[in-house]
Amino acid sequence: MVILVIVKLLFIASFCQSMTMKQIRQTGKMMRKTCQPKAEATDAQIDPIKDGIFIEEKETMCYMACIMKMANAIKNGKLNYEAAMKQADLLLPDEIKEPAKAAITACRKVADSYKDICEASFHTTKCIHKENPEIFYFP
Repeated sequence: MVILVIVKLLFIASFCQSMTMKQIRQTGKMMRKTCQPKAEATDAQIDPIKDGIFIEEKETMCYMACIMKMANAIKNGKLNYEAAMKQADLLLPDEIKEPAKAAITACRKVADSYKDICEASFHTTKCIHKENPEIFYFP
């Protein structure tokens, strides 16, 4: 399943400059199907994320880390700003690309305060939502 998602992302990125929000949501569903069982996260723990409600539990945090790994925003066990910006440039629709990159930039240093990748992913995601809730999407 993970390989399928990565292949799909690479395929889309190679034939078009960005994905539509519909494509992003469909890819997000596949990512969720992979990450939710890995993190042992329940719907009740992760559904509220879309509304900006972040349940600070290990399962939620590790779910976020799994999604970020699949999105190639984590390299060598750490959040990677350059990789996240590259993914934003390649995949996000033009109408949200710059605001998303601004939010990523504003939250760039949040992960430095956490040794655990799950906690770092959680707090960085929470920061990105806070920076721009209008464009926030997390599967």
